[in-house]
Amino acid sequence: MGLHLKGFILPLLVLLPNLLLIFFAPHNIPKTVSPPFIFTLFERIGQVTCFTLPIVFGTKVAEQPINFLTWLMLICLIIYYLCWIRFFWSGREFAVLFKTLGFIPIPMAIFPILYFILLAVWLNSSLFAVPAILFAIGHFVTSWSTFSQTR
Repeated sequence: MGLHLKGFILPLLVLLPNLLLIFFAPHNIPKTVSPPFIFTLFERIGQVTCFTLPIVFGTKVAEQPINFLTWLMLICLIIYYLCWIRFFWSGREFAVLFKTLGFIPIPMAIFPILYFILLAVWLNSSLFAVPAILFAIGHFVTSWSTFSQTR
């Protein structure tokens, strides 16, 4: 346990594009979108823990060697950023947040999920895996629900 810059960077890389929504909100947000509460709860618990654990255990993160899993995490992050670019390029239309990428449904949900699951595997930590799985279940279901309601 201990703080380290790398522990701050890993969750921040996923969070940064989301922070842009504070200043550049999506257009045409439907008023009827309401995912099931339990999955929203899973998503929020997963988000908070996925973002805080790497910070709190920053020294553990810093000790890990760069390997195949970190490259997969980087690929997930790059695809995620490309989806964000597509969203902003499209004029910030809400529906684009859930638009498929080729054969991949809701890629802006799938790639952060994969990123945090890969982080847990890279760290070989069930402490990181549990929140990553909670986040995965909650984020996938709420995003799919929103995607289904906005089609």
